[in-house]
Amino acid sequence: MPSGAGRRGITWELRLRALALLAAAAAALLPSAPAAEGASFSDAQLQALLRNDPATGRPVESVAELLPLLPRALRANFTLVYDSRSPFAASISPRRPRVILFSDDGRFILAFTGDAAAPGHDFIETMSFDDLAAAFRVHAYMLPAAQRAPWRAPAQAANCGSCHGADVRPIYDSYPLWPGFYGQVLDTFLRDPAGRREAQRYLAFLAGPAKTGVYRFLVYGRGSRFAPYLDPAHVRRGVVEVDGKAFPHMPNTRLGMALTELNRARIYRQLAAAPGFRDHEKDLLAELLDCPGAPRPSLAELRGVQADLARENAARLRRLGGPISDADTTIDGMEELKFVGGLAQIEDVARRAGADPSGWSMALQPKSLAFYDGILSGLYRGRDYYLKEDFIFEILAHLSQREPAFAPYFAPYQAYSDYGYPFGQRLDLGRALKSCPLLNSARPAPAPTLAAQ
Repeated sequence: MPSGAGRRGITWELRLRALALLAAAAAALLPSAPAAEGASFSDAQLQALLRNDPATGRPVESVAELLPLLPRALRANFTLVYDSRSPFAASISPRRPRVILFSDDGRFILAFTGDAAAPGHDFIETMSFDDLAAAFRVHAYMLPAAQRAPWRAPAQAANCGSCHGADVRPIYDSYPLWPGFYGQVLDTFLRDPAGRREAQRYLAFLAGPAKTGVYRFLVYGRGSRFAPYLDPAHVRRGVVEVDGKAFPHMPNTRLGMALTELNRARIYRQLAAAPGFRDHEKDLLAELLDCPGAPRPSLAELRGVQADLARENAARLRRLGGPISDADTTIDGMEELKFVGGLAQIEDVARRAGADPSGWSMALQPKSLAFYDGILSGLYRGRDYYLKEDFIFEILAHLSQREPAFAPYFAPYQAYSDYGYPFGQRLDLGRALKSCPLLNSARPAPAPTLAAQ
């Protein structure tokens, strides 16, 4: 963790220690990482299935008909939402949660409601990522069974941009708090009053609805009685960090990590299109890398970001139902609260480039500062590059493609390849920081002062 993180940094280490024993104890029981077939599924393949059910030769009638046709790996990669902000929120509950299926790499997501008697059933929504355009694409499909139903989809459901924006982005909270999702804190059910209530609701779902209707086609996996989430029964202190072997039982975490890497490409596209980016690209990168002599946010900007974060944090805690605590763990705020300096630099880079960062975060509310994906990298020799690392990655990647002199400083690696996951592409920050002399030499000379004139 970043040096100087204080009490919250210590708290975070305790959280990791508390959950890590679970990873070690259950490692032998956990399933292997989902197969590649889930990652290869696409919206085009879905459309082909919807047009032609291989079993009948006719269009797929309902979600219940569709799910058995989907790859097993996709049906094993899911999380459940019991308190939704979607257009069909009234049809979603702890007993009948919304289902979000996703590919390992996050490039394909399929969501649907599970209550066959409520509006929204047999209406599916998808999100996919277009790598060439660095853009998310959304589609909505009203299956024949829904077309025959007495309810009609609200206008908001038909207009995906009303929630996801004109430049579409996922709506997803940042690690480790996902209000309204099962496993809403750290992908588990903490042993405090709120966590126990959530656990009771989830166990009731597993004992009943999970075995019926569309839910019966999901693959819940093994190794946790709370599958696909972490089982809190083994949570103890004593191990340094959560092992990557626990990822199969951390769907909220995995989805956030995968989406963050796609979203950073979308952010770069917007940043690179800003009017002041090309003329100041190297200077902006120097600021994010903390190169000697690079610009810095002002004290007023730092205080402004801190105040904005405090407001956003209070709103998220209200959605969680208040501060969360138990015997081993205390969750009292967003992780971004630790990274005020980095967030202020991101805001400053956007301002200097002339870019609008209001839709960069995946949070629902505009101008959110929630960017943390849960990957514990971004720390180099005691200096903190959390949050900024994704911006540094994209700028340096594109710069090295255009200017070969920068290529030696762009050295990415796959943090979770040993576990079979495609997300987790990070930077060798030591190499990236060695680009500072080259960046400084390219920096425009400061305008002469009145005294110099």
